[in-house]
Amino acid sequence: MAQIRDAIAKKSLDEAKEVCNQTADHKALIRKFIKEYESPLCDDVKYGKKKYQAMLQQAVNNRIGTIVIDLEDLEMFCKKEIKDPEAHGMISYQQSIQSLLSAIEGNILRYQRFFYEVCDSEQPLRDGSYRAEGPARARDAVQSWRQRVNKQKEEQGGAMPKEVGVPPKLKNPWDLRFMPRSSGQSIPLRQIRAESVGSLIQLDCLVVNVSQVKPKVEVVTYHCEMCGSEVFQSVEGENYTPPRECPAQKCRDNKQSGNLRCNIRTSAFTKYQEMKVQEMSEHVPQGGVPRSISVLVQGDLTREVLAGDAITLTGVYYPHKLPYFMTMRQNTPTTQSMYIEAHHIQKHKKGYSESPTDEDAMEHKLNEAMAHGSLYENAAKSIAPEIFGHQDVKKALLLVLIGSFTKQMQDGLKIRGDIHTLMMGDPGVAKSQLLKQVCAIAPRSVYTTGKGSTGVGLTATVNRDNATGEVTLEGGSLVLADNGVCCIDEFDKMEEGDRTAIHEVMEQQTVSIAKSGITTTLNCRTTILAAANPVYGRYNPYKSPVENIDLPAALLSRFDMVFLLLDTVDCDKDKQLAEHVTKVHSSFEKKDKDGLELVEDADVLGLGFKAFDHKFMRAYVRKARSFEPLLDDALRSDMAEAYVAMRDEEKREGIQEKKSYTTPRTLLALMRLSQAHARARFSHRVEREDFEEAMRLMKASKESIELSAPAKRGQNPLDVVYEILADLSRRDAVKDGWVDIAHVVSMAGHKALTKEMVLEAVESWQSLSVVMMNPEKTMVQFMVPLE
Repeated sequence: MAQIRDAIAKKSLDEAKEVCNQTADHKALIRKFIKEYESPLCDDVKYGKKKYQAMLQQAVNNRIGTIVIDLEDLEMFCKKEIKDPEAHGMISYQQSIQSLLSAIEGNILRYQRFFYEVCDSEQPLRDGSYRAEGPARARDAVQSWRQRVNKQKEEQGGAMPKEVGVPPKLKNPWDLRFMPRSSGQSIPLRQIRAESVGSLIQLDCLVVNVSQVKPKVEVVTYHCEMCGSEVFQSVEGENYTPPRECPAQKCRDNKQSGNLRCNIRTSAFTKYQEMKVQEMSEHVPQGGVPRSISVLVQGDLTREVLAGDAITLTGVYYPHKLPYFMTMRQNTPTTQSMYIEAHHIQKHKKGYSESPTDEDAMEHKLNEAMAHGSLYENAAKSIAPEIFGHQDVKKALLLVLIGSFTKQMQDGLKIRGDIHTLMMGDPGVAKSQLLKQVCAIAPRSVYTTGKGSTGVGLTATVNRDNATGEVTLEGGSLVLADNGVCCIDEFDKMEEGDRTAIHEVMEQQTVSIAKSGITTTLNCRTTILAAANPVYGRYNPYKSPVENIDLPAALLSRFDMVFLLLDTVDCDKDKQLAEHVTKVHSSFEKKDKDGLELVEDADVLGLGFKAFDHKFMRAYVRKARSFEPLLDDALRSDMAEAYVAMRDEEKREGIQEKKSYTTPRTLLALMRLSQAHARARFSHRVEREDFEEAMRLMKASKESIELSAPAKRGQNPLDVVYEILADLSRRDAVKDGWVDIAHVVSMAGHKALTKEMVLEAVESWQSLSVVMMNPEKTMVQFMVPLE
């Protein structure tokens, strides 16, 4: 046993010696990399292709606040250095080159210090045209004052020792971070192990909570009231202990401890933010609960993400250090808390206002798609292409994603541009799948259900922090979807008290809060896309549409479009649906073990073109939202006449037969739809074709409700069954006039007739020698064929 311990100790000692021997080579390589690395993408006036020399010059001139070391550049530099003839004869030097990248990724804190020291020593002087502005002017003034005071102290012989001089972080206005290699693989959160402590890790996660940005001290400055010296203390961890004695020579000669006073004005602070992330839903095993971890964000990475964003996080895995007084307590926990210090954050979905990195490539794809056909039609078909039919609904969803622009009047009046849509229909018409597809396309989207949402969960809730005791306000689903889409499924299952929480959101686009002494108004510029079932589960034809929808008029009028999707029995349509569904399950894009597509045929669903992916759809919507089309003067009278005609038609029908609500909001809905269609064409003017498409969609929305008019009251079930039989027997698919009774029962179900009533009606018509049934009583036929 002792021999094994000695062997392990000897091996650890040899590894430590090898690391120490490579440290000098690694520092030399880092210095050479900073000074000589050339990038073809860099084109600086002073340094040419030398990327990091130009970056240091910009940092010194206060143009950038962070020097980002790209490990991809370092990998290319190491490959080039290995091929250098001068390094062939030095075996130890070649080993240092090969181990540099892995050593950096395995011990970030140590090599971050090396890079900082090299950049500090190699930074050039400021340009002659440099002019300090804002905070940089105050920082330069403090630095000049400090140099003058130190010079006077040196002349008087009372200067501070060199080891307690001005820290580099107080002199340099920049910070340093690392960017991961593109070949780096993301790991799930639950696969982080002990060997990952102190190393660079990359994981896909979802942002759950983001705190406010606060200043965090990096260097604390003290002023001695006895000798007038300035004392500096660098803060590396999360806590620090202030010094008790002044280290200046004058205080030591006088044998005085000095009276140190903290000077906040000359200390160094950085932006600091905490956020909580959890693993993606696809990484959670069966029956598991998503795990979460705290992330510390500093510098220019703050305010980059919001709650609900899916990101790829690269950072360092660190243990949480407890202060001395907490470790001495009796109830100190035996488990160690961990956190991640962020170095790089990449969003999975770019927002509409953010410019993508491959903007030129996407512009080329957009131009190609426009050349091959109507981009509006093809983009609408690309929304859930696996779902059969619903072409008008898909076009409406595309206009929901594009939307109109919000108008701000001079007197402060705001007119919303978001298009709210409600889909209501029978079970099994793919309402939830359409909502999921919209969530996948929109950069900012929140999916929720009516039964799983409360009023405060939709708007905002007040929480009290257990550590600080502060009362904080956390936004709900509608606030998190600001400038995005909030999809609410099972809208009819929502409680009436919770449903009233979205009334203000849908029209005023704000959330007013007055809770626990917090009175404020939150922005909620959110598009509401809701899906619901009729009040009776399925649509009841004996009830009016208003009774089936059963939503208050105040809420219904806020929806620009209301689509009613019914599951009616139609032999031809059912056959096309069945063929489409089987084609989806038989011709999907197969992939091999490496994730490469094996099927070359792109148009497997018979759309006539390759369906656009979500990335292309986001680029298309992003470009469309950059236009702000104005209404053509010739269309104003047409819109006014169309609105007056809809109001007059409802007035003639009467209050009892009213199937939809037409309010002044309907006129605004027509304008929003017209502007959204003009945006979809990349046009700066709203033309007649945009107005006609808006009227067509509005008419399709109303017809979906009007075609579901209630059955005639008091109608004889015999007549209903006869009409169904006559309709089915005239179809071409019927052989020799025989009609399946199961089809008759299914269609009669939408007329509120039971199976027993249908069979009784058929037997009554058979007794009158109008129809005849087969011996099994499964088929029925007219005695005299209908013309």
